[in-house]
This record gives sequence, structure tokens and C-alpha cells, in this order.
Amino acid sequence: MRLRHRVTEANLLRHASGPQRVLDVAGGGGSEAVRLALAGHEVTVLDPAGAMLCSAKARAEAHGVADKVHIVQAAAEDAPELFGEHDFDVALCHNLVHYADDRVALLRALAAPVREGGLLSVLAPNPASRPLYAALKRRDLERALSELDPEPAGCTADEVRADLATVGTPVAAHYGVCCVAGYLPADELADPEEYARVERLELALSTRMPYALTARYFHLVARV
Repeated sequence: MRLRHRVTEANLLRHASGPQRVLDVAGGGGSEAVRLALAGHEVTVLDPAGAMLCSAKARAEAHGVADKVHIVQAAAEDAPELFGEHDFDVALCHNLVHYADDRVALLRALAAPVREGGLLSVLAPNPASRPLYAALKRRDLERALSELDPEPAGCTADEVRADLATVGTPVAAHYGVCCVAGYLPADELADPEEYARVERLELALSTRMPYALTARYFHLVARV
């Protein structure tokens, strides 16, 4: 998860400079929010789960950034009623869109409190990676074959790109996250030097096609 956050943040910050006002939707335990707060950003965590938000608050306090991490308990779809139209520079929709019954409604709600010219960042599991994950990580070739046409399939980057166009937030960039690390044994990332080498490789691959197309996650950065 640490590498996933690192690559996602690095690619997002290609499109923004300086301290940002960030809305972290379904931010859960606050791991991503605290990382961003430590980097100097102001982060509001929006999540319906009270227990998770307690963990986010405790994590922010433990890292000395409680003044930069704000907690709001509510559903993602409530964002337009909770915040003003220009309250944020960036909204994060990470590991959420594939659960939505109505993706367009969700994305429209999350874009509502972002200023004009701001960013909407969408990260989700890449269905195209599932056969590779089964074959390379799990060593299960029968499962890999069945994952070629999985049920449910989840949502693809192209489908979410179309949803974002419907909302009026065109995609500025498509990145891949965990292009290689998603298929490596966990113990290969335990050594700090090896982790650093994998991170350098991931940062390089994430911006390049066709490697992004088979990454474990797709990351779309849209302009509001």
C-alpha cells in the first residue's frame, strides 16, 4: 500500500504545485490523508464509517498533523451539500468508484466542491490485471483463465473516462499504478534497497503505455 500511495501521489502532483486543499473521499483510516498532510497539504477526510474516522484522527495526531487533517462523517454523495463550490483544489476518489451503483452521480458529487481548474483523481482496480495477478502472484493458471471474463468485471479505465466526460471533467492523464509491484512476492519489497529500486521502476512505468494498461490499478486525473 505504501508504494501505491507513493506512485499515485507522485503522478497527481505532476498536475498541481504548492499546498493543495484536498478532499479525500472514503479516506477511511487516513493513511493517504496523513501522507499528504505531512507534505504540507490541507486534507479533509470524508467517510461514512465513524470507526475508520477515529483511526484517521488518531493517526493524524500521532504524526503531528491533526491541524491539517479534518474529519467529516458523511457519504460521498453528500459532498455538494456539505461544502462550497470552491472549497477544494483536489478531490480524491481512490478505491471507491468501482463500488458505486451510479458512477456518474458519484463523480458529479465529488467534482461539485472542487474549484474550476482543480483536479479530480480517480484510482480503481484494473480488471485487465486480474488474469496476470492470478497467474503470477497466486500461481493459479485455472483461475487466470477464468479471470479473462470475470463476473462481476468491475469498471475499466475507458468506462470511467466516459463517465468523467459526461460529468464535464475531461481526463488529463491516465497512469498505471503497481505495474510490476502488484505481481511481485511480498518479501521482495521487504528489503529497503530493493523497495527503492522497485519504486524507481514503478514511477517510470506508471507514465508509459502500454505498461499502464496491465497495472493493478488505473489512475485517471481529470480537470474540473
